[in-house]
Amino acid sequence: MKRGHLAVLVAIGVLMWTPVLVGAESPAEAFARGKSLLEKGDFDGALSAFAAAARGDLDNEGYRQQYALVRRILDLRKQLEAEQDPERWEYAARALHAFYLDQGLHGHAVDVARRMHEKIGTAASGTMLAETELALNRNADAEKTLAALERQGHSAPVVRALRGVALARLGKTDEAKKLAATISLDDDAGPQMLYSMARLQGATGNSEAALKLLERCFQTLPPSRLENFKEHARRCPDFALMASTAVFAKALATESQVAESKCSGGSGCAGCPMRGKCGKAE
Repeated sequence: MKRGHLAVLVAIGVLMWTPVLVGAESPAEAFARGKSLLEKGDFDGALSAFAAAARGDLDNEGYRQQYALVRRILDLRKQLEAEQDPERWEYAARALHAFYLDQGLHGHAVDVARRMHEKIGTAASGTMLAETELALNRNADAEKTLAALERQGHSAPVVRALRGVALARLGKTDEAKKLAATISLDDDAGPQMLYSMARLQGATGNSEAALKLLERCFQTLPPSRLENFKEHARRCPDFALMASTAVFAKALATESQVAESKCSGGSGCAGCPMRGKCGKAE
């Protein structure tokens, strides 16, 4: 058994030391209860439920992983309150924000993003906050956040593109189109910028431009990140006008053109089964 799995099982055993009662809920029922509690923001209750699920079915890796994830969320929440070092605090905040988004807890994510932006006040933190506000359809809040960044001199293309998305969602399509016309993309624009611009074009009804940008975005993403972007695009309201079309499905079939290392990240190359085949830079 791997050391990480053993540590999780030990923690589960400590938390759930009481014997399983006859007629108690099944592991699947405990897991479902944990998901419900997590959606409500009851992290302690969710942790206990996931521990019960994992304890009841030790062969289910998914139960163990969910338990470990919620335990990590609780650890980060405590660290966020106690950490005094600015860099470590920001790291914890970003990690917690990512965990919340992964679990669909957007309300908690926007709270963390707001705290981070109030604390460090950078263009990156403001963009993160606005992105999270857009995910919650708090479009007026997102537009306000992005407009404030521009007033502070943070007028990067991604800031203006996301502000255009917010404006389009607020019904200010003409203003969003004018903003889109002021944004020029470099040949080496990164996938996040390409995706943000695709959203703006989609939100303003320029489906052809949006699809071209999506394809270009997907081509520049490493394979490990590609599916996350595609899943976001499937659910993103900015692509609603084209979501059911064949051309959108074709864009979603675009494959990455980026080589990605298959390095396992182990302690050395000598005994690695991927030696010579991982694509890792020498």
